[in-house]
Amino acid sequence: MSLSTRSLGGAVLLAAAAGAAQAQRRQLAADNPQARLMGFYAAVMQFTPTGLPESGSRLEVGGELTFVPRLSARERQVGFGGLKDEDTNFCPVFPRLRVARSFGAFAVEAGYVPPLRVCGVKAHMFAAAVARRFTLAPAWGAALRASAHGGVLDGAITCSEGAVKDAADLTCFGGSPSNDKVRPLALALDGIVTFAGWRGRRFQPYLMVGVRRERVGFDVNYVRLPSQSGGNYPALDDHERLQATLTRVHGALGASGDLSGRLRLGGELYYAPGAVMTVRGRAAYGFGRGS
Repeated sequence: MSLSTRSLGGAVLLAAAAGAAQAQRRQLAADNPQARLMGFYAAVMQFTPTGLPESGSRLEVGGELTFVPRLSARERQVGFGGLKDEDTNFCPVFPRLRVARSFGAFAVEAGYVPPLRVCGVKAHMFAAAVARRFTLAPAWGAALRASAHGGVLDGAITCSEGAVKDAADLTCFGGSPSNDKVRPLALALDGIVTFAGWRGRRFQPYLMVGVRRERVGFDVNYVRLPSQSGGNYPALDDHERLQATLTRVHGALGASGDLSGRLRLGGELYYAPGAVMTVRGRAAYGFGRGS
């Protein structure tokens, strides 16, 4: 997206000022556009049930996929005080390995994203959850679930490979692709209501409502040396550190069930007001006996 000469000049001045205050951590307000963008991706990575693990004594090993909606240029125009688009549309899905172990009414879960570079981005993420099931009625159940996830995601968000080759982008042109880092850390507490009336059909729907506390850091790492721009553009050394702390509600409507005696599938529609609405899917292979 092209910027006006005035906007570009402002972006250059802001970048230069950021370089003068290297490594300074700046706290963003919750309604700041950049904080909203950071919160969008933190919500996408939230460690939700995506189909509850089977109760009883069972180990489930598998993975999940979360759809990542594409954002418009306007939604990404948050860099340098709203003068510049951030390059965040990397992958259409967010994958995660998952393992769950149930002990009667209790279940523990773990999630992991290995540090592999895919779609131009490398994520190294960890997640964990513990849940306790309760019986409300013969066909109805409930669960209380606490979860956490965190890690780091690397990518050229501020200045992509295309941006540093674009002469119209006075902020990025002539420099090196940025090596930015997003550092999400989130805690969530959720209440879940399940319907077990269709268990004979191996199908269990659920409704989840909860609250989450997120702290998302964004570390800019962009350099343009005088030798790279041939003296036509000012040198930039931007290492600004941003952070947003958000407390928000979220919810999900999902279901899980056994496709066979071993294979269990789950999925959910996840909604985080002010952040994202998306869908997740999960598949797991089970060992042991469910209840």
